[in-house]
Amino acid sequence: MADKPRVLIVAGPDVDARIELMKLLSSEFAMEAAGSSTEIAPKFEKAGFPYYAYGMERTATPLSDFKTRKNLEELFARVRPDLVHTFDTKPCVWGRLAAASVGIPAVMGTITGLGALFTDTDIKTRIIRTLYTPLQKRACRVSHATIFYNHDDMDAFIRMGVVSSATASVIPGSGVQTERFSTDKFAPEEQAKLRKEVGIQPDEIVITMITRVFRAKGVMEYVEAAERMKKTHPKVRFVLVGGLDTEVADRLNSTEVERMKQAITWLGSRKDVAALLSISHIGVLPTYYREGIPRVLLESASLGLPLITTDTPGCKEVVRTGENGILIPPRSVDALQKAVIEIADNPALRQKYGEASRQRALSEFALPIIAEKNAQVYRRLLKR
Repeated sequence: MADKPRVLIVAGPDVDARIELMKLLSSEFAMEAAGSSTEIAPKFEKAGFPYYAYGMERTATPLSDFKTRKNLEELFARVRPDLVHTFDTKPCVWGRLAAASVGIPAVMGTITGLGALFTDTDIKTRIIRTLYTPLQKRACRVSHATIFYNHDDMDAFIRMGVVSSATASVIPGSGVQTERFSTDKFAPEEQAKLRKEVGIQPDEIVITMITRVFRAKGVMEYVEAAERMKKTHPKVRFVLVGGLDTEVADRLNSTEVERMKQAITWLGSRKDVAALLSISHIGVLPTYYREGIPRVLLESASLGLPLITTDTPGCKEVVRTGENGILIPPRSVDALQKAVIEIADNPALRQKYGEASRQRALSEFALPIIAEKNAQVYRRLLKR
């Protein structure tokens, strides 16, 4: 029997988020991974996949980026995979350029979202964007396929001349483990215990937002909506899950953090996201960050939650107003408040939207579906 083609997944410090995808692909391909963290190596060892750590800094400087490319060139020359598949902003540039320069037979990249680079307007970001765009164009040119999470991002790159329509396509997100994110995984007594632990009363309607905490995720709009509703809807509890991101330019100041603590139930970073979503009634993400497809929307949908999010790229791929939730304009506290009240006050609507969310997760975003879409690209490129 012929050896399986070797596929190397390349991403940043959270490449371990691809392990479940790799498991599904491993029946046909010999999967390996490279990331910028040494701490996650045991996860790959446990899963049975080779893992290679390489140096990459989060900030963009000419020297650090040069080192990243050299590190990746040395890695690829040593490992010699049949196909390199890069994820995320910096790996998608330097990983693809490095793979092409050492003659890897098949090269592809998944651009998971345009992020702050295409939304922030400060001088530093504008300068980086000016330098980054031609580099991304070069990376797309040497790549045999460029994958986007949503059509808006793909269309924007085609319009800017960054990528050719002949090599661009959409695979909608990273997929969701619908078996893990399912209400039947959580016993009522476990849910009651968790509600008590986080201080939620049995008769409260729980609104949950899960995100890295910085301004462009719509955190302060969420806080203001909670403040407004305290008197009119005292039984509606606004919960926020996620740690402060202090490295971004758009980070919250100390006054905003204190205001947030007063207005909502902020749980910080948690590992029991699925369990927390299982005790929630509505999932909310009022982001105006340039998302790919937010994983939390997929997880919330899989757990059968009605969803409220912004009518922006990525988010509108998951939510359809009147079907499984409500799309609102970005930065609009009025629209957010109105949507929360509409769904919170109507149990039948919550059930209708929640059932539709679960069905969309199963039929469009389930991990096996996403894995097969990636496998189709691998097969095509490896036959070239």
